[in-house]
This record gives sequence, structure tokens and C-alpha cells, in this order.
Amino acid sequence: MASATTSQPVQRELKPAQKLVGRNRPQRRAPVGLDYLLFFFGIPAAMGIIFSLVGTRLTNGMPYLDSLVYMIIHMLTAWLPVCLGAYLVKYSFRNWQPPVIAVCLIGLLIAIMPTAFLFQKLGDLYSSIYPVFAANRADDALPNWDMQYLLHFIRFSIPILPIFLAGVYGYRFIMGVDWFGYGTADEYAEDDATSTGTVTQAKSVAATAALIEGTKLPADAVLLAIKAEQHYIQIWSDQGKDLVRYRFRDLADTLDKCNGAQVHRSWWVNVDQVRSFEPAGRKLKLIMNDELSVPVSLSYKNAVLALLA
Repeated sequence: MASATTSQPVQRELKPAQKLVGRNRPQRRAPVGLDYLLFFFGIPAAMGIIFSLVGTRLTNGMPYLDSLVYMIIHMLTAWLPVCLGAYLVKYSFRNWQPPVIAVCLIGLLIAIMPTAFLFQKLGDLYSSIYPVFAANRADDALPNWDMQYLLHFIRFSIPILPIFLAGVYGYRFIMGVDWFGYGTADEYAEDDATSTGTVTQAKSVAATAALIEGTKLPADAVLLAIKAEQHYIQIWSDQGKDLVRYRFRDLADTLDKCNGAQVHRSWWVNVDQVRSFEPAGRKLKLIMNDELSVPVSLSYKNAVLALLA
């Protein structure tokens, strides 16, 4: 689709309460501090406890507490690199938005080599402390960097994927946080009502900073766009920007009489100030000025195109 090329702000009349067409994503909440602790440390620690109770060849003959500490460290050594690899994949392919299972699989492949190195160092450390650990480790699987060991490591790394997927999907099901999916952490609104896919009706009140309580912007500053930032909103205007503690869901009432629209689960734009638009993969991008562009999510794309037609 060709970009609009008008140099003046696009003047468009909003259709009242359009039902937006597009992909409906389930509601996910933003992670909080406890979520980071539980997901990145609690899950691998729990797995370490389980494996220490079951027992493994390497830790046979070691005191239980020492075996427990080793298994927790062992699980953290595997879990954290795979999480980092998945985050790198998610960020790198954000324009294509592959499914979570593909993000996790590629993230695991990325993490195999650094994890092998960390496992080797961890094994060297425990072998120097516990003779029984060194004896259990002294076989063909002794870590080295030849192809035989790498194939051995990959074979024993295969169970990591279902365990990792179980942790990712299980946490999403129980706690509602999708760590490696799209349309979640970067698209949160604070209220489920924003997912109804409607836009506000065009009215005559000017969208200015005077409508936003608590902002330091001049009252006559024309609003360009607003983005949800956890419990704050980031405001862009023709006279600068400001970060205000404000609930994004309250914008529906605050800006109800303005010619604006929610184009994303965490973005509102002043339709009168849209200069142009252009495709961004399967999505859309609104150009507000030389420094600000606003993403339009798939679920809002059709309605936004109708507004700009």
C-alpha cells in the first residue's frame, strides 16, 4: 500500500463506534516484580528441587543438600540462557511475529553453545570439590569441544524444550503473562474494556493538554499521541512531551469529545494530526511528525485505514 503523502495534517471524520476487524488476542496482563522472580528463578529452582529428589547419576553419593544446590544451579544455568535466547528471537523477529513455540525453539538453539560452556565450567567446579561427582562424570560424556560431545550434549538437551515450553505456557495459563508472545507486554492497556475494538465518535472539542489532568504541558498544546506506560501515560504534543501518572483506560472518557482514536492497545492518536501512513510488515504505521510514528496493531488496522481513506 502506498503511503499518504499530504504535507498537511489529515482531516478525517471518525465513524461512530466502529467494530474493528482483525485478530483477537486473549487478554494478558503486564508482568510485575513478583512475576520476574517466579518465572526466571522460581521455576528453575522448583525443577532443581524435583530433580534432586529423583536423583541423577552425577550427584549419586553426594550429600542431599549439596546435590540440591547443584541441581538448582544446574537448572538456572539452562533456564536463563534459553530465556535470553528467546527474548533475542522475539525482538529480532518482531516485525514477523512468529508463534511462541517457534520463538522458544530458536531461542533454545541459540542457547545451546553458551549453555554447554557454562555446564562445562560448572562440572569442573563440582569435580574439584566432590570426588564422587568427578568419578560419576568421568566417562565418554566428559565435556570437550569435539563433535562427539556436542552431539551428546544436544541429545541430552532435547528434554529442555518440553520443560521450557511447559514453564512458558503454564505460567501464561496460571498467571496470565505471556513472556515470549506478541501483543502482550508492549501492548498493555490497564482495562479489558479497551479490547472491544471500538473507536470514539468524532466531536468538536480540540484535543489539547488542558484535558489531561496533571500534565506540565501548556494548556493550548495540541495532543499528537498518547502511549500507555504501566501506570503512566507518555504524551506527545506540538509543544513537547510529558510523562504523567494517569490510567490509560480513563482516556476514553477524557478524550471522548475529541477527534481521536485508539489504534493500538497502548496508543491513542489525534486523527487530525496524522501526516501520513505507511505499511509496517502486516501492520500499519502512522507518521505524526519527523520524530514520532505510531504503530497500528492488526486488530485495529482495518478501522484505521477506513478512517484515513
